[in-house]
Amino acid sequence: MDPYNHPWYQPPYNPHVYLPPQYNDPYHQRASGWRPFDRVQPKHPHLNPALTSDTTHIRYDFRKSPRDGILLSTFQQIAAQPVIAHPTHDIRIISKAFPWSADIRAPAGSVVTCSAIFEGLYKMLQEPIADSEWGIVVTEKTKKETIEKAAKARQERDRDRDRDNRLKRIDWLGETTAFKGLERDEEFEKKRLLPGMQACKETWVIKFGKP
Repeated sequence: MDPYNHPWYQPPYNPHVYLPPQYNDPYHQRASGWRPFDRVQPKHPHLNPALTSDTTHIRYDFRKSPRDGILLSTFQQIAAQPVIAHPTHDIRIISKAFPWSADIRAPAGSVVTCSAIFEGLYKMLQEPIADSEWGIVVTEKTKKETIEKAAKARQERDRDRDRDNRLKRIDWLGETTAFKGLERDEEFEKKRLLPGMQACKETWVIKFGKP
């Protein structure tokens, strides 16, 4: 049977045994992407299943770089895959877990890929917490203690290779630094949009959890 013309088939999956077939099916490799599920409809069928909150099996802790934190074989399979089934050059990531937005843009003539999402978010979370951001946190005792505790643990863990003692955005997440997928939340998206800021059609909310 020609692998490029075979009927779409998605067997029941076991995340402990193998990756979902969308990650390495020959049809998808040939097309440099995937097509929406035919039988089991996920919550967001046009979002890459590697990223969707209800289908992802990616295990990634944002305290590490994507190349160090994601299983190598998995990263190689998904890195160049597009995030959205239709050509998408701009994606905005927001979250209920942090106050920033990340605008990820593809180079001219290209589309936003899975690796661009992970690398863009990782880079953003490595930035120092600004004085104005800290000025808000100091009035929230629980959040302040969460950030300080996470920063102390990070500094002790990285003291041999990183002597930067500044608080970083990754510390804002406390112990919930694991990727739990992307989803749409139009109500939150509208509330989160800064007045006067241009909306992005592809705005997605990232979810976090404990590693």
